[in-house]
Amino acid sequence: MRKWLSVILNYIVFLVIVAYFLSPLTWLFTSAFRENPSVWVEFRDFTLGNFPRVFTGETARWVRNSLFIALTTALMAVGCSFLAAYPFARFEFRGKTLSLFLLVLSMTIPLSAVMLPTFSLARFLHLHNTLIGVALVIAARQIPMGIWVTKEFIASIPIELEEAAWVDGASRWTTIRRVILPLCGPGLAVIGLMSFVAGWGDFTTNLIMLSSEELYPISMGLYKASIEATSWGYVSVDYGVMCAIGLIYLIPPMLAFLFTHRYLVKGMVLGAVKQ
Repeated sequence: MRKWLSVILNYIVFLVIVAYFLSPLTWLFTSAFRENPSVWVEFRDFTLGNFPRVFTGETARWVRNSLFIALTTALMAVGCSFLAAYPFARFEFRGKTLSLFLLVLSMTIPLSAVMLPTFSLARFLHLHNTLIGVALVIAARQIPMGIWVTKEFIASIPIELEEAAWVDGASRWTTIRRVILPLCGPGLAVIGLMSFVAGWGDFTTNLIMLSSEELYPISMGLYKASIEATSWGYVSVDYGVMCAIGLIYLIPPMLAFLFTHRYLVKGMVLGAVKQ
């Protein structure tokens, strides 16, 4: 009897968790196809009229800017994490422990605490109000975690593989490029996906760094398109347009996950546990 009660309780908890996560998505999908959606989930008044208002040149520009930020962030995070992780995994040098400690410490600092110095540095380097400046800031937030994950992944690769390549006359850089890099594919896929999603979905960094509407990504465009000022001085939210853009907002991260999902579990496990 107790066993059945335990099973039923587990199913109830599972269904509550599923409902908690699926309810916002259900509202998003239904509201995108409703004529006058509200804050409630309702299955009536369906229409496609919200999407012609979304598929405009402005939306295409938002998507293009977001893709540039996300892809640039992923490339910089993956490249810098891999190149920085190799010395930590293979060499012993003075200050190594302190450097790793500082990497962990940097991951605990909230972005809001360094907003002003981040903007001041970007302005000094003439990177404010540029997409590459936004990508650099977001990538810098992802690189410490990327170094840790990649370091453990490289440390799990037997050094004998590199030694065999050295005996055959390969240089260290050739060994890194042809031996270590391919074997780190799952770990780098994890870092790439995390960085891509961070770059695609970031709002705060874009709000701080960008002042020109032509450079807005879709995260800021979603806010701009759904907020309308009324003649009475109030602000109204067009839930239909907001949810229609939200569906477009979901597509790139979902595609990125589909392309990398077979590497994720292996990369997370091997990157977290030294073999």
